[in-house]
Formats: sequence, C-alpha cells, structure tokens
Amino acid sequence: MRNILSVKIKKEKVIAELLSYAWVLFGSLILSIAYVLFIIPHTLVPGGIMGLSIVINELTSLSIGIVALAINIPLLFWGTKVLGRKVGIKTGFSMILVSLFIDLFSIITQNKVYIDDILVSTLFGGVIIGVAVAMVMNAGATTGGNDILVRIIAAKVKLPYSQLILIVDGIVILLGIFVFEDFTMAAYSIIAIIAISKTINYYIKKSVQNRTVLVFSSKNLLIQEELLLNENSTKGILKLIHHDSNDKLILITKNNTKLAVLENLIYKIDPEANVAVLESNSL
Repeated sequence: MRNILSVKIKKEKVIAELLSYAWVLFGSLILSIAYVLFIIPHTLVPGGIMGLSIVINELTSLSIGIVALAINIPLLFWGTKVLGRKVGIKTGFSMILVSLFIDLFSIITQNKVYIDDILVSTLFGGVIIGVAVAMVMNAGATTGGNDILVRIIAAKVKLPYSQLILIVDGIVILLGIFVFEDFTMAAYSIIAIIAISKTINYYIKKSVQNRTVLVFSSKNLLIQEELLLNENSTKGILKLIHHDSNDKLILITKNNTKLAVLENLIYKIDPEANVAVLESNSL
C-alpha cells in the first residue's frame, strides 16, 4: 500500500513539475510577443536587461535576443546561489526561450509598428508583460536579468529591493535617452515600467493571498487523514487544521494557486462535501 502511495505521489510531483515548465514556456512566449509587438517597434526602453539590450541593439548589429542572453547567462551563474538550483534551472529555461522567441518574432514582423498610438502600445505592452512575468514567477521561476541583478546588488548594498529596481531602471532609461536622443521615449518608458510593475504586484499579491477554507462534511476525520497521507502534496499549503463536533473543518491555505489540489483531495473522500473559500489575512 505504501509503495503504491509513494508511486502515486511521485507521479503527481512529475506532472506538477511538467505543468510548471509548461507555464514557464507559455509565459515566456507571451512576454516575447508583447515586447516584439508593443515595445520594440517604438524603441521604448522599459528598464532592466531587456531595456539595456534594446539600447545595445541600437549601437551594434547584434540582435536583442542574443544581447539579452549574453548578459543574462553570466548573471544566472552568478545568482544561482541566490535563486536556488531548481529556480535557477527554470529561470535559465525562461531566459533562453525569451531570447529565441524575441529574435524569431522580430525576424517575422521586421519590427513593424502595429499600434500607431505610442501610449496605447506602451500600456498594452506593459500590462501583458506584467501578466507574463507573473505567470513565470507563479511557476517557480523568474524571467532573469533585472531580478537576478538586483538580488545580487541587494546582498552588497543596504537599500530596499524596490529602490534598487528603480535605480537600475533609471540608469537604463538614462542610457536610452543618450543613445536615442529622445526625452519623449523616456517618458513612455517610465509609463511602461509602471504598468509592468503594477501588474506583476497585483497578480503576485493575488496568488499568495491566504484563504480560509471551510469544509462541512460528515467525513471530516477521513478528509484529515487523507490530507496527512498526502502531506507531500499539501506541504507548505496548509497552515492550520481544525475540526469541531459540528462536522466543520477549518483550513488556512498559504497559497491561492494550490486550492485546486486541496479541493480535489476533499471531494475524493466526500463528493457531497460543502466547501466555502474566504479571503484571510491569517499567517
């Protein structure tokens, strides 16, 4: 029985890992399309390594994807200790995909301007990039570049992470002004950075929002046993398990993205269970 359970858990882990890589792939694809369609055609410099790559592309004949990858790879090796091996591998996967997709789509589109209104293009691009980055981060990776660089600097410089992000982005924008000789571009680039950061913050905050799950079932004791048997799948998800005499089970989840796992385990034991999910600030 234990062997069967162990095999089942391993299978679930493999499937979950494959799904996370699929999300990294999808997020990287969306990110690349957003840059090629909305940002690069208007020569916007939205900070970070990608913005720096756009500036270097203007100065050289090197493609944006190649430049980004050339900068990102050393940063990844340098920052692996900060990220951890597992996140580092996924981040490398995302970096390579983004660089390849950007160069591929740039060749296909020839950096044609599809939206003439720069403000609309900036906002659309910023929001879509923010959503794509949030996808990748929720899958347990980062898009690399700026995030790794700032984490490395943060270990050396005693400044808040948010301030370091602004400083790095500001330096890249200043380089963009010097190269493109366009102050209007700088204004739109700042709008793009704000749109990206606000969108990322919204989705990341939403994904980690705690939830209180109320389970009403006559089989709550069996549900608890099932949760304990599957603790490898629910580890780090559940903060509290409480069962009272009124057939009410109270769970506090630490990650909204794992609610589906929890609900599947509950309904596996009792398909007739009533499950209510509430927002929670519990720790």
